[in-house]
Amino acid sequence: MIYCIGHNIISPLGFTSEANYEAVVNGHSALRLHEGTFDLPEPFFGSVIDDDSLENAIAPYLKNNIFPLTKIEKMLILSVIKANDNANIDLCDKRTAFVISTTKGNVSYLSENNNDDKIFLWHTAEMVCRFFGNCNEPLVISNACISGAAAQMEALRLIENGIYDNVVVTGADVLSKFIISGFQSFKALSSECCQPFDRDRKGLNLGEASATMIFSAKKTPTATTALRKASVRNDARHISAPSIEAEGLYNALSDITEDIDINDISFINAHGTATIYNDEMEALALNRTGMQHIPVNSLKAYFGHTLGAAGIVESILSAMALDKGTILKSEGCINTGAKHEIHPVLTTIQCSKRYFIKMISGFGGSNAALLFENVRDKDNQPVIKNCRCQNLRIISTGILSDNKLIINDKEIHIENLVSNIPDSIYRSMKISYPKYFKMDMLSKVGFIVSELMLRDAGFDIETKKKEMAIALFNSSASSDDDIAYLESIKDKDSYYPSPSIFVYTLPNIVAGEIAIRNKILGETSFFISKNYNPQMIYQQVCNIMSKPSTKYILCGWCEYFKGHYDVRLMIVTKDSEKGILFNTNNIL
Repeated sequence: MIYCIGHNIISPLGFTSEANYEAVVNGHSALRLHEGTFDLPEPFFGSVIDDDSLENAIAPYLKNNIFPLTKIEKMLILSVIKANDNANIDLCDKRTAFVISTTKGNVSYLSENNNDDKIFLWHTAEMVCRFFGNCNEPLVISNACISGAAAQMEALRLIENGIYDNVVVTGADVLSKFIISGFQSFKALSSECCQPFDRDRKGLNLGEASATMIFSAKKTPTATTALRKASVRNDARHISAPSIEAEGLYNALSDITEDIDINDISFINAHGTATIYNDEMEALALNRTGMQHIPVNSLKAYFGHTLGAAGIVESILSAMALDKGTILKSEGCINTGAKHEIHPVLTTIQCSKRYFIKMISGFGGSNAALLFENVRDKDNQPVIKNCRCQNLRIISTGILSDNKLIINDKEIHIENLVSNIPDSIYRSMKISYPKYFKMDMLSKVGFIVSELMLRDAGFDIETKKKEMAIALFNSSASSDDDIAYLESIKDKDSYYPSPSIFVYTLPNIVAGEIAIRNKILGETSFFISKNYNPQMIYQQVCNIMSKPSTKYILCGWCEYFKGHYDVRLMIVTKDSEKGILFNTNNIL
């Protein structure tokens, strides 16, 4: 358990958590119709932060700043400043870490020939840490829509495993032609204010926000909320559609509720995007876990889907509501419409129980669930530090780099080598998986190496693997696909946004593809680092493997950018005396 000792929300509804909470309580929504914005040929319904308001709010803090900052960087910095007004921690301290969640960062600065570092997610994180003088390398999570929730889970691990005393979790995304056109290509956007869980729901809205939660091992006098448990699970079903069995969300919810009485849960804050299939999937997951009777709300009709900030924004508001003995209204839901029993909160009501759950799902088959507790009247409880695994072993390795393929230290000869190396390997190694040819290059190189490693290690692709996780790292995220997608929307005369390209502009999709192929139902995560960093890989693998139910992890570096690839993967286990010891010296 870790304590939230400070928080903030920056959105069109206000630049403090309190302003946003009051706006929601009073039924205010930031969603508006935008026509001609971002040079889009179609209008969209969403929420956008006013640039002048942001500039005026952050200007007093930038007097001594010599580095140019983008909108998203200003949003993140302002949010951290305001969150720390309550937490009052030393943001420079070596025992303080930054965990940053975003899906697309500065993608609006992307151009075909742009080599500016600002387009990379690690650069955004670097600018934030530089502003505050924090010398620790930030942990950047780009896990599609669950990024903000996954970032909180990482804070829980970093503190419970004794690595840091304080963790600043901050997330943001800004809207752009790139992002909005992509969702429009999926026909996922509503032309009016979204209606989560309503029988007439027509789709989601998008929104801009940044949000910050500062977590600590120690409770402060003003802290009212603790994060008790967190889980991320893949459903291994589809890269862009919710699971029809709700398997991943069911498993995540089961993880976080296994040692509590579900009757002590006040409410569940759902993802509630107002798409037909997401809302149905969430209802099914609640029925499968026996929680269909618990009140449910969605906050999307107030802000829209704020992407990398969503899990943080909605956790903060839900925590504030629980502390006030309130369950916020699920705005937009008038007539409940789902095949499975669910109870959306149609008007703000009172509550007195101690827990709430935040759940969220995203592309790549990812699902997350967080369990929070109100601790206003509780004394500080020392963090129970997990025993980090001491006997992890590498049982399989795979390298694809410089036209060489090496599996378990054996170089494999590739027959009929052509310019497309992954396709040559696919054919030469007699792999049979039709979905392969729909993949982007990042997914292909990750898939090829993982396929041969899992095959060589004797894993059966038909067996469900709840005990296996995936953790991948790179520097460029999905920038290669970003450039390809940009080509489809760069001018009005050749405007053809493609959902089949857009979905791959999320780096975690490669983990989703591997999970689907191998029925991996454990945690899947994607992290961004400026450079190949064995220490970061080691730390994150140890953190993930500290979960008792995780027995294996497919992990390592998976990079593809502008024709250059570098894949270095390992399968690590804690259930074997075979293989070599997993440590920073033995990471590929």
